[in-house]
Amino acid sequence: MRRMFPVLAVLFLLAGCASNRTDLVKTGYLSLQPTLTASLAHPPEVYEQDGGLVVNGRLDSAEATKGGHVDVQVVGPDGTVVFDASVNYRRPSATTPSGPRGTARGSRSPADSHATYSVRFPGLPPSGSVVRVKYDAQPHSAEGPK
Repeated sequence: MRRMFPVLAVLFLLAGCASNRTDLVKTGYLSLQPTLTASLAHPPEVYEQDGGLVVNGRLDSAEATKGGHVDVQVVGPDGTVVFDASVNYRRPSATTPSGPRGTARGSRSPADSHATYSVRFPGLPPSGSVVRVKYDAQPHSAEGPK
């Protein structure tokens, strides 16, 4: 029984960390741009966490070209842009250290080849807002996202 306590404690903590996220698309509070699932291989996660709006996603290696970025825009029901950001994505390194000697090895699986992006906005937009995510293969422009 003593061996079970640490395992149960870890499971309880993990469940607590995961439970403070509310999927805003599944609840119907927000929606994704209708064409988004056709333009990106992986639709983003859109959720509320600690009172803020978080948009997380990943790009396949073919989508994630060097120097590109992701534009994230939240448009309110009245057409007003509530939040707008250009986000650099993080590409996984080609090799990872392995063992105490620091020898390098290749990526473990095809899932490791995904680039990821994430942005957190302060507060939540009005109910009925639409989240738009657009991948842009070009670097950020001086005049801003679009």
